Amino acid sequence: MTEYDQLLREILDRGPSAETLSLVLAELKRLGHTRTVIQECIRALQNHPHDLSLRLVLAEAYVEEGLFSQAEAEIQTAVSRLDQYASAYRLQSEIYRAQKRNGEALQALKTYLALRPQDEGALALLKEMQTPEPEATPVSEPVQAEISEPVVAERVEPPAIEEAVSLEVEAEKPEFRFEEELLSEIATPTLAEVYVNQGQLQEAIAIYERVLAQTPEDKTSLIRIQELKDILRAEPPPQEKPAAPKPVQRKEKTIAILESWLVNIRKMSEDRVSA
Repeated sequence: MTEYDQLLREILDRGPSAETLSLVLAELKRLGHTRTVIQECIRALQNHPHDLSLRLVLAEAYVEEGLFSQAEAEIQTAVSRLDQYASAYRLQSEIYRAQKRNGEALQALKTYLALRPQDEGALALLKEMQTPEPEATPVSEPVQAEISEPVVAERVEPPAIEEAVSLEVEAEKPEFRFEEELLSEIATPTLAEVYVNQGQLQEAIAIYERVLAQTPEDKTSLIRIQELKDILRAEPPPQEKPAAPKPVQRKEKTIAILESWLVNIRKMSEDRVSA
C-alpha cells in the first residue's frame, strides 16, 4: 500500500462528510481497490441512505467486480430517488421558455419525460415545441405602373475651365506660405542634406542657418555651412538665370519632403501639447 492509499484510508477513518466520502471512494475505485470501496460504501450508506453519489459509486464498483444484480439494485434505488425530483426539470423547462431559451427548455423537458414518460401534458408540450413555426410570407412589393414615355436624361454641362492664375498670385496663396513656415519649423541637418542631394545648395544653407539660429552651439552645422558656401563659390556662374520654379512643382517637392518627415512633425506636435 502506497502512502497515497494510506492517506485516503485515514480520511475514511476520520468520519468525513458525505461529499468527501464520495470523492475518496471514487479515487480508491480508480486505484483498483473495488472491494474496499464496496465495504466502505455499504457502511457509509447506513448513515447517508439518501446520498445518490454514494450509491452510484457503489453500483460502479459492483459492475467492476462482475456483481451485476447488486449493481442493478443500487441503480433502481437511485432512479427511484431521482423520480421524486423529476418535477424540477419540468419547472426548469418552463423557466427557459419564459426567457426565450427554447433549446435549453426542450432539453430540460426531455429529461423530465425520461423520468416521467406517462405525463401526457408534457408529451403534448414536447410535440408543440418540436413543431417548427411557419415562416412568414414575404410581402411582395406593389408593381409599379409602366412608364409610357421614355425618360430623357438631363444633359450635364461640363464644368467650365477656370482661367489660369498667374504664378505671382499662386505663390502668394496661404497654403504656400504655410508650407514655408512649416519647413522652417522642422529645420534639421537631415532636411538640409535632402536639399543638398537635390542640388539645391542655397536652400540647404538656409536650413542649416535656421538650425544654427535655434542651437548656436551646433559647430557641425556651422562647419557644414562653410563647406556648402565653398562649393557654391567653386561652381562656375550660370549662363542665364534659371526660370522660377512653378508653384505646382514646388508644391510636389514640399509634399515629398513633408511625407518623409511626417514622424518629426508628429513628435513636434506631441511635444507642444505636453508643454
